[in-house]
Amino acid sequence: MSMMNNVINSMFTRASNNPHSANILKRAQRALYGGRTIQYGNSISFSHKKTRRTWKPNVQSKTYHSDILNQDIKVDVTTYTMRCIDKAGNFDNYIINTKDKDLDSKLGSDLKVLLKSTLREKAELILKEEEDLLQSTSTATQ
Repeated sequence: MSMMNNVINSMFTRASNNPHSANILKRAQRALYGGRTIQYGNSISFSHKKTRRTWKPNVQSKTYHSDILNQDIKVDVTTYTMRCIDKAGNFDNYIINTKDKDLDSKLGSDLKVLLKSTLREKAELILKEEEDLLQSTSTATQ
């Protein structure tokens, strides 16, 4: 019975801790929006008549080079995220150092896992090479 309750609870829990999660676009899960969502407000005419309108995030398609993966990645990003990537130094630094709640997308979380696992594999490979080098130098000196 408790397993069924867990399934039901998971169906109704929010996908994000963002209080405006209803405004998160599905396409934002396949891109890097940096927490930017649709904004709602009114256009006010000269006669003070209010007309409802929306402001959508400024999304651009951009290709970034990942030094860790050693390949180019084409991704949709908002202009806000472009500035954040510039401030972080490069694409890899932005993805790795940004919190998951700030990335706020499935693509961002998946990229973070991929980059961290690749870094871990490269570090293990370097450590193994250093150990082999130390063993070969210690046997050569004896």
